[in-house]
Amino acid sequence: EYRSRRTRPARSQLQPPCEDRGTLPTLAQAKTMAMILDQPHKILCCQCAVVIEPNAVNMCVNCLQERYDIGAGVSKQVQQNTCRGCNRFERRDGSWAEVDMESKELLALLLKKPRGLTQVRLIDASYVWTEPHSRRIKLKLTVQQEVVAGAVLQQSFVVEYVLGNKQCGTCQRREAKDTWVAVCQVRQKVEHKRTFFWIEQLILKHRAHTDAINIVERRDGLDFFYEARSHAEKMTSFLQGVAPTRYKTSKQLISTDTHTGKGRYKFTYSVELLPICRGDALWLPASTAATVGQVPRFMLCNKVSNIVHLIDPKTMRTAELLPLTFWKKQFASALTRSCLAEFVVLDIEIEAPRERQRGGAAAGVAGRMDVRIRHQPERVALLFPDHSRTPPVH
Repeated sequence: EYRSRRTRPARSQLQPPCEDRGTLPTLAQAKTMAMILDQPHKILCCQCAVVIEPNAVNMCVNCLQERYDIGAGVSKQVQQNTCRGCNRFERRDGSWAEVDMESKELLALLLKKPRGLTQVRLIDASYVWTEPHSRRIKLKLTVQQEVVAGAVLQQSFVVEYVLGNKQCGTCQRREAKDTWVAVCQVRQKVEHKRTFFWIEQLILKHRAHTDAINIVERRDGLDFFYEARSHAEKMTSFLQGVAPTRYKTSKQLISTDTHTGKGRYKFTYSVELLPICRGDALWLPASTAATVGQVPRFMLCNKVSNIVHLIDPKTMRTAELLPLTFWKKQFASALTRSCLAEFVVLDIEIEAPRERQRGGAAAGVAGRMDVRIRHQPERVALLFPDHSRTPPVH
């Protein structure tokens, strides 16, 4: 009876009421659930069973590198030719480039050499230090390639370049004889070649001689030999822009192809400079003085550029002599720099300026040798172009 009288607890006493099922968890329970959700899902590598994150092939990096070698198709040792004569590097197409060591230009040239490098994606390239006398250049390359769908592998390796000696075509033609195609002959027929020496400095400054395969010194000037006709024309145009010149051209037939009728020629450009230098005293012909601008016949050469600048020593009037005007009626310098003599100024007497004229002075001068023997000084006139009444004091 007692057992029968015992009744099981009500269902409402075992489970919470329906309204309590939607209550929020405690703070500790929420932190635990967040930690579980934040942990990344891990798997085992299918080759070595190392715990890794899931990827497209389910393999670790070491197993991928052992199975796929993306750098195997790239040459690790490359031959690079250089020229001892001009220190240029040979490109892959056979041309030559003048670049500096460990420069960006040299890096771009070297990256085109290795075979198979175009099959991968180049990410980074840098120089690796080597001994200067080892004749080696090393580059550290980093490449990428997609081995399977969705899996990209990155790998780094070193490519070694062995520097060899090879003479370029320009140096070969320079060492050989009678290989030039065009020659530019520059001449100036004067005793003192001040203008010619100035032109030499301009040629070096503007590097106008870089295309020449040979330069030979002659009696009155220089000969520039070129492998192309355009290079000689370029030099001729440069000389016309910086100095008063005239030139003549000629060509000589070397050989002829009987089948095509084409011939091989050698071209000669003869450039002659005006025989006038800075500081020369000129006695102009009457027709030339009238053409220049009705100037006195006695003038001084003040400056030489692509035209000749003249100045009158008495009135300080300037004029310009064109090369074409000179070649129509040529003349020589009356006095050159070698005729100059050194004088000593003994005294100066300032003269009152006249109306519409510049101020002036009279100076007593004597030669250096005449001063020792107490020679009578000579009187010369001085003119001041700035209209000042008193001469400048130095």
